[in-house]
Amino acid sequence: MKETLLTLAVIALAAGCATPYGEGQAALHQGRFAEAEGYFSQALAADPGRTDALVGLGIAQYKQGEIGQASDTLQKALQIRLNDPSVRLYLGLAYLQNRDPLQAEQQLSALRSLDIDPRVAQQIDRAIEVIRQGPLSDPVRNFLAGSLETEAQLSRDAQEARVQAERAQTYYFSHYPYGYPYFAGPFAPCVLVRRGWGWFCM
Repeated sequence: MKETLLTLAVIALAAGCATPYGEGQAALHQGRFAEAEGYFSQALAADPGRTDALVGLGIAQYKQGEIGQASDTLQKALQIRLNDPSVRLYLGLAYLQNRDPLQAEQQLSALRSLDIDPRVAQQIDRAIEVIRQGPLSDPVRNFLAGSLETEAQLSRDAQEARVQAERAQTYYFSHYPYGYPYFAGPFAPCVLVRRGWGWFCM
């Protein structure tokens, strides 16, 4: 059973990455930004209307320090995805790195007005306050950009983990209504069964 589930997971992962867009997302998450840029460009060549690939391309360009290109790409994405937090964030960061505090503040304020993680919102408030205080040195600008990006990434990771956990729970409870297989621990393999407020390995 364990081998079957593992095989299904690998197949699903491979299927999700089989397209240029999927490959681009995988490369982006693994820090291979030049590869990600290439894959997203391929996806856009095949389908110019893929705004998700356009967003990915802009982020990959930003990550490589191609600030001007990233700004242009993300501006195109913004025309279609006004309420996309990733577009607003990376466009704001690109303007910040391009020494355009007014545009950076505008994009960060727009991001702040969206339904976002409260911790990210607090980080944005602090960043806007610092931006308004006057000219920013390179170290301060880099610190602000890095802090915002890190907080946003932590929020995205937490959200993705919650979604994956919910999907796994839905899958297992639909296939194992009285419990589900558990492959870790001293008594594994067993079936986890919910009893009252706790889980028991049986």
